Amino acid sequence: MTATGTLTPDELTDPVAEPLAPEPMERGKSPAPRVGKPRRDWFDHIWNVLGSIRFGVVLIALTAISVFIGTVIMQAPGDVQASSELFDAWVLGPRGRYGEPWASMFEALRFYRVFQSLWFRGLLALLSLSIMVNVASRTPGIIAVVRRPPVKVPTRFFSRAPLQITVSVPDQPAALRSRLSTVIRRHGYRTIDWDDGTTPAIYADRNRYGKYGTFANHLGLIIILGAGVLGNVTGWREDAFMVPEGTTRAVGHDTGLVLRNEAFVEEYFPNGTASDFRSEVVVLKDGKEAARGTIRVNEPLDVGTVRFHQAFFGPAVAMRVRNAEGAIVYDDSTALGFKYDGDGVTRNGGNFVLGNRQYAVFILVPSASLQAPDPVIPAGSVRLEIFAPKQPRPVAVETLAQGEKREIVGFTFEFVREIQFSGLQVVDNPVVNVIWIGAALMVLGSITVFYLPLRRIWARIEDSPDGGSLVTFASAHVNEVLFAHEFTDLGAHLARQVGGTVVASVQPRAMGDRIEAGS
Repeated sequence: MTATGTLTPDELTDPVAEPLAPEPMERGKSPAPRVGKPRRDWFDHIWNVLGSIRFGVVLIALTAISVFIGTVIMQAPGDVQASSELFDAWVLGPRGRYGEPWASMFEALRFYRVFQSLWFRGLLALLSLSIMVNVASRTPGIIAVVRRPPVKVPTRFFSRAPLQITVSVPDQPAALRSRLSTVIRRHGYRTIDWDDGTTPAIYADRNRYGKYGTFANHLGLIIILGAGVLGNVTGWREDAFMVPEGTTRAVGHDTGLVLRNEAFVEEYFPNGTASDFRSEVVVLKDGKEAARGTIRVNEPLDVGTVRFHQAFFGPAVAMRVRNAEGAIVYDDSTALGFKYDGDGVTRNGGNFVLGNRQYAVFILVPSASLQAPDPVIPAGSVRLEIFAPKQPRPVAVETLAQGEKREIVGFTFEFVREIQFSGLQVVDNPVVNVIWIGAALMVLGSITVFYLPLRRIWARIEDSPDGGSLVTFASAHVNEVLFAHEFTDLGAHLARQVGGTVVASVQPRAMGDRIEAGS
């Protein structure tokens, strides 16, 4: 390369040269055996499938469907998933909601814990692998465009390129090329002089390194997907951690954390909509206070790598249960954060396990969606539906008023009072910082690709019948419709700079007529 940035003829490449015509085969002779690439083996086939855009679209669609399933179908809370006993009691709710055989089918497919399922993690891992293979397959071509641009193009390209501008200049071709290269470089382009054997020509490009933004974009996506899989394995997330007022709940997941909800406060606008709701909490670790604070929707509380978000709230009931001997076997509050459909009415409800997995007790309160009083559950009462282990139908259904005691299935149940619960989202993701790095790379790559697009121009200088020169500017940019206005303005400006006049201009043609030089 010369000091002015012009490549010597030996450094030029010709990726769009004319193909050679095949030699005729003599009559009576069988074709010679082909010598070339060996038959593709199974690795090549797998590589091509993983790198296929169609396969990638299928994986993205399956991932989107999986997320939709995990959003629409009830998901078991984190503490329920960690305990088979709690899950057996919890799954009675979906069975009543979806019915059979759908409920059993959803359970077999792990639709109640989509984001923790092995098949969902495998889908994310396969999508990450597909993106890596796709990037690896495209890498040689992108590097070639940046380091070995398609300098030489066939003569026919200047008459068939989607974008063309012809300028008439009074100067001779030999003296014009140097002036024209200088003017083009002033517009931020790199220029390379070349000859097609008959006339001088110029290749110019700008933002060639912007092609590398693709790598940053895809690398960021791979990092996010990989961190999602790793975070799903090493971390955890609980979207419905419900803690009634005045009670404590263990966070679980081997954290040693216990959250005490000291008070829940809700405030409303005059029109009745909530203006603020917050929880005053204390977090204990191994029995000692680790943090204390107020949690709002946009004001989480961090304890180490665990973050608590205020997500929702709702009613809860305090219950007391005694056995036949009069000893208290349950004295706690139950959050009614789930929706149950029955008799054509939706009601809030919750459940707890009584004794050594003897019974699952579901508690329902009057429906808040009805304009009239609930026809099944009177105001100030709760309905108890008691299930024996692995039984789809309740063995007892009773309605209790507040303060009332009643003996049911050998236990004495007492509805103490109704309170509120705080619904928290609890997240522990040890790779969250890695996700931020991936997001930054995606943003950087996207900005580079969209705001620094590769621009390529070829110029051919020919003798004009009037003794001057005809300069034909041509471009086959992929986004030629977006580039057309810029290309037209640039051609007109170059014409003025070299003292020429625009005599012809061709706008983008149909996609089928486009010639991609060097792509």
